[in-house]
Amino acid sequence: MIGCTARRPAVAAVVAALALTSLAACGRSDDGEASAEEAKGTVAETATGEIEIWAAAGNGEALRTLGEEFAAENPDVSFTVTEIPWGEIIAMNQTAVASGTGPDIVMTGADQTASVIAMGGLAPVPDGVLDLDAVYPAAVASVTGETGQYAVPWYVETRFLFYRADIAAELGLEAPTTWAELEELSAAYASRPGGEFGFGLPRPIENPAQVIVPFTSQAGGAVADENGWTFDTPEFVEALDFYQGFFERGESPLSETEATFENGGNPMFISGPWMVGVYEEMIAGGAAPEGFTEESVGFVPMPSGSANNNSYIGGGNLGVFTSSDNQESSWSFLSWLLEDAQQRKLFDLTGSFPAREESADYQPILDSPVMAVLKEQMPNTVETPSYPSWSQVAEQIGVYAERVAHGELTSQDAAKAIQAEADNVGFGW
Repeated sequence: MIGCTARRPAVAAVVAALALTSLAACGRSDDGEASAEEAKGTVAETATGEIEIWAAAGNGEALRTLGEEFAAENPDVSFTVTEIPWGEIIAMNQTAVASGTGPDIVMTGADQTASVIAMGGLAPVPDGVLDLDAVYPAAVASVTGETGQYAVPWYVETRFLFYRADIAAELGLEAPTTWAELEELSAAYASRPGGEFGFGLPRPIENPAQVIVPFTSQAGGAVADENGWTFDTPEFVEALDFYQGFFERGESPLSETEATFENGGNPMFISGPWMVGVYEEMIAGGAAPEGFTEESVGFVPMPSGSANNNSYIGGGNLGVFTSSDNQESSWSFLSWLLEDAQQRKLFDLTGSFPAREESADYQPILDSPVMAVLKEQMPNTVETPSYPSWSQVAEQIGVYAERVAHGELTSQDAAKAIQAEADNVGFGW
């Protein structure tokens, strides 16, 4: 999902407009830190009034159910929940900010939150609502603006490696734990009798940044620091080289293909836990190719580069709209949602992984093989760059990664070109 990034189209044009939007609604000035502190609200001891929520698609029912439980403890509060398609969240928030209207609480994906912060849509998180030590650090980064936190992580997710465990066993190989082992297994898959490809990697339509950013982290680098974007580095070049190698060796498809994970033609890819359900439905419904069973589907944490095995974090964040006239009660509800009991209840309701680290020590999570892998991967994650211009920059990574994959451009030249594009747009604050 990546909040769920896989289901959300890029919104580069909207983000470009947001870069020009005034930040006055966030209370920011030349003395941004002081004004953000001054703008912080308070939390109601007992919530009252109506709380209107814009929920991202697929999350409305859970918020209604949890809202009913919260109302049982706060009988003077009520909820109105409206589901918003993931791809419309940015535009709807922009319209609401421009008109001075909007809900009390708005949900954004991890890769969308910075844009809503930049347009002045979200109020600073009051003291006592978000325990920064209780949630995954990369999730905290996704709700952090220039001067502090402007939303709270509600659930998190990440990606890991899927591989055809049955074919690997036939080849006498196990799940890879390092880049070298990943390359070895990919080559073996592709070169086996009847084999076609080894490792399916995303190309522009699927946002290659979602693997290239983690590859950069696994090589010991980062794509930004406090001073700006950092693409023209040895670590980013190493990540692009690693990505490009699978295409150069013919192990990753460069065009549309009928080879799939299920038919064994493309037996390895990076994705999230939702794919297990996809395959279970396929098998149960009789749509799976002959010989493809639940035992065929292997999944393990990301293989490590020279530095770590970080993956790309995503998830769903909740913030209070600056125009809300019921902020204190809204913050009370969000603080309650982050408590351990409600984080576990969210998993029961939706299968969404809790943002609160301790809540992952929950028996239904520990008993699920795929959730256990997700739990193992979660501490090793790198955040979506939390800047309003990220969608534009990620699009450029896709453009140049495609040229690298086709051998039209070296990784070094691509890194320099991406750096120039990123420097041109800046962070977008």
